[in-house]
Amino acid sequence: MKAAFKGPGGIKFKDVVTRPLKPDEIRLKVDACGICGTDLHSDPNNKNESRFGHEMAGTIKELGLGVKNLKVGQKIAVDSSSACGHCSECKNGLQELCTNVQSIFNSMELCFAEEVIAPAISAVPFSGISDDVASLQEPLGVSIDMVRLTDINLNSNVLLIGAGPIGLMAVALAKRQGARKIFVCQRKRRKARCQIALDFGADKIIEPEELEKYDFGCKIDRIMVTSAPDTIGTAAKIACKGGIITFIGLGFGEKEKISLDGNAFHFKKLQLRASFASPAMFGPMAIEYLEKGIIDGKRLISHTFPLAELAKGMEVAAKDLDAVKVVIK
Repeated sequence: MKAAFKGPGGIKFKDVVTRPLKPDEIRLKVDACGICGTDLHSDPNNKNESRFGHEMAGTIKELGLGVKNLKVGQKIAVDSSSACGHCSECKNGLQELCTNVQSIFNSMELCFAEEVIAPAISAVPFSGISDDVASLQEPLGVSIDMVRLTDINLNSNVLLIGAGPIGLMAVALAKRQGARKIFVCQRKRRKARCQIALDFGADKIIEPEELEKYDFGCKIDRIMVTSAPDTIGTAAKIACKGGIITFIGLGFGEKEKISLDGNAFHFKKLQLRASFASPAMFGPMAIEYLEKGIIDGKRLISHTFPLAELAKGMEVAAKDLDAVKVVIK
């Protein structure tokens, strides 16, 4: 079985011997796997080769002996992580704080490969949509979690900083929540992303350089940040008194640091909430939204490539201004 590895020398394909399944696992043929921003931006301190890819949809090939609720041949998307259901946090109704998260990352047998082994608990069945659209289930679940934490309501004026696929889906969800105004900070040279943002419900697109001095014409009380953490300081300056800021972005080096005026943050009574969807909490909801067209998954997929052209797909995702979501089939 061929699997892709990423390291300092670039992307390499290797023949991998697949292991026997544990009782609570499933083996899948990988049908589609989206390229995530985390696939593009690696920790520069990591010098090891590793498998990668986690936004996956596939077909079940084999079931572990203990798996009773799934069947061979079934189409599923895969949560990149799931609550175990057994630890004290799960049993206390706090699944998002699970201390024994079940994840494809635990074994690092990740999804830019011909096959993958996954925890059976992470399977989310789907029907009526394509494999590439179903692979959006994982990032859509992230968007749902971020919008939930942002607590958007009918009177909210929302700013999104960073209009990647997760941010774009968050715009559509914020509009569905009834946000009064939605502003998106995104470079306008990314024309495809800007147009989707407008079509999904954004009122205005703002260049990053204009953001701190922009006249919104209203108080911004909800801010979602999907860019690197170093942009959170700007968000805190813009947020009005009582504002809520959520973020999911990662950064390395200086970009991983947040610089805030602590007194201003205190006097404005701001809240900063980290949305880290591990474990994932909204996989079935995400599939339902894709199946019913509540989120237009097809609109987000700008490019597809076969597995053999993964390196080309990564280059397009990183450099092509027209790229939105690149999916490897």
